[in-house]
Formats: sequence, C-alpha cells, structure tokens
Amino acid sequence: MALPLPPSRPCRFLRRKNRFLVEADVGPLHLANSGRLTELLRPGAFCWYHPKPTPKTLGRLLLVESRGVWVGVDAGLAGPLLELLLREGVLGPCQELRREVRIGGERLDFWARLGGREAFLEAKNANRLEGTLALFPDAPTPRGARHLRLLAALAREGYGAYAVWLVQHPLAEAFALDPKDRALYQAAREAEGAGVRLLAFRVRPSLEALAVEAPLPWVWLPPEEDLEGHHQGGG
Repeated sequence: MALPLPPSRPCRFLRRKNRFLVEADVGPLHLANSGRLTELLRPGAFCWYHPKPTPKTLGRLLLVESRGVWVGVDAGLAGPLLELLLREGVLGPCQELRREVRIGGERLDFWARLGGREAFLEAKNANRLEGTLALFPDAPTPRGARHLRLLAALAREGYGAYAVWLVQHPLAEAFALDPKDRALYQAAREAEGAGVRLLAFRVRPSLEALAVEAPLPWVWLPPEEDLEGHHQGGG
C-alpha cells in the first residue's frame, strides 16, 4: 500500500524560522509539523519539497535525509495514510467513510462503518526516533490527550475507537509513547483500558510515495516517575 507523493525538488535546510516555516537554500518553505524535529532539521540537511508557491512560501517540505534514509516530515499526510489503510480493509471491511467529524467539541479524522460497526478514528504522525524506537510526541500535545479521552468515552458507549500512529521513518522497529508527556501517556492508558485500539504502522518514504509497511510492536515505557534516570531525548 502506498500513498503517492506530489512532484518534488531537492533543497538544503538552513534554519527554522517558526513552527511552520523553514528557510532553505531555495527560499522559505511551509513545514506542516509542529514537532521539534531537532534530530532531523539540521543545517545543511538534504531535503525534498513540493513546489507550490504562496504569498509566503515557495512550497511544502516533504522529506528530510537522516541516517542515510528518507524521513517524512509532513504531518498532514497522516490522515490520507490512515484513509488508505481503511479503504484497503486493513482494519476490517469498510462500508462507509466520512472525514473530519465533529463530536464532543473536538474534531476526529474519521467516522467509519467497519464490519457493520460504527467507529471513530484519529490519525497521528510520528517521525522521532531513538535508536530504532519510534517515540511520540515530539513536543507536548494537549490536543492528543483530548482526542484519546474522547475516543475512550466513545468506546465506553459501544463504538469502535482507534488511535493510529503513522511513523514516517523506515528505521523504526517498535513504537512507544514518551512518558514525559504525562497527560498523553495517562490518557492513552485509560483509552486502552476502555477498549480503544492503539496502533502504529511503519511508513517507508521515497521520492514517489509513502509506502505503509508492517504494524509496529507497541512498547509501554514505565511512567516518568518510575524511570530512575532513563534518558528520553528532546527529539
């Protein structure tokens, strides 16, 4: 399964100007990712961007070279990747699908009818890696915790509920939530107990497409108060 990417051109990363704007050797580019990305966005890093000029930017950053591989940095592609999984029946036969549904004061990525059962799903992007362990988040995410609490409430009401992380890093061999984000970590624990399915898939980027590969094993790291010096990188 692969999500085609738009045509892209090479560039070199120079500096990050703010959360969603970077300066490259070709000019300013939009970065659709609020994570820190400190291990990826290093001065001189080789990148690819989709040229689509706006009044403020020349295009959208898609890929960054790191550790000899391409890493996807466009978090906006998590939703289309999950939609690909749904339409391919990876989570069960999909009879109906609606995007961006509002419920409980929040917006979730999808409502679907899977195998005859109503389900709500949220896609999350990840590209932070420590060794071969994919870690989420790359920056504190109160919104992510709210989504998990909402999914937990929906699961308790009898709906199917899924939180799916798309890890755009081909070197990932397992996935974990960083316990430093205590609110997210606790919300995920409670969501799992309520019946929410927590899933992660490795995505292998190329210049042509994002290929969805195998599900990643889920690792529960100990809560932060139990780490006793265990180091978590800033990512």
